[in-house]
Amino acid sequence: MALRKKKSTGLANNKVVQILFNPRVLPFTLTFSCLAVVFVTIRMKSIEQAYQLDSLDTSFNKVLVQNKELKAQRARMLSVQRLREFAEKFNLKEPGPEQIILIP
Repeated sequence: MALRKKKSTGLANNKVVQILFNPRVLPFTLTFSCLAVVFVTIRMKSIEQAYQLDSLDTSFNKVLVQNKELKAQRARMLSVQRLREFAEKFNLKEPGPEQIILIP
């Protein structure tokens, strides 16, 4: 009769478990495990913060462009040519020197 070989993976895993949970090695195992979890957590938070910063930067740039467009629109609305067109439309004239009062 042929004898079957035992699986070596179960035996190897058993030895690994015995080594890792050995009272002398257990503090190092727990410390390494905790440090690994902390490292992964910090890395995930930093990636999340980078995404939020990128989103804020994008929205800030959009607001800057909108601000520039509004300033250009205001400049067009207050241009001398447009103001003169409004003056002609509503029959307005420039004030004379006697109509201007300076407040000290």
